[in-house]
Amino acid sequence: MQEKKLNMFAKQEEYMALRQYIKYITASSGGTAGAMRRAINAELTKRQRQLVSMYYLQQMPMQEIADELGLHISSVSRTLKRARERLKSSLSYGGRTLLTSLAES
Repeated sequence: MQEKKLNMFAKQEEYMALRQYIKYITASSGGTAGAMRRAINAELTKRQRQLVSMYYLQQMPMQEIADELGLHISSVSRTLKRARERLKSSLSYGGRTLLTSLAES
């Protein structure tokens, strides 16, 4: 049970790091931020970019996104998960690395 709580904490930390990092790249274009921006534009589908923007930049709850776009909340969640996976594999970064890079900036 303790391990499950630690895993959930790690996922929350990863989501927050990604959210902060995506906000950061909107104001920056060099280095890792530029790589993230290019990855978002090159690796994600149009729908994934739209949902990443709504969820991470506009900080809309998943249910609100689903309602606005006429989607089921599970579709929103699944699309965001796939977007995160594509970005991770594209950049070879995990949430802790993103969080560390933000702290160093």
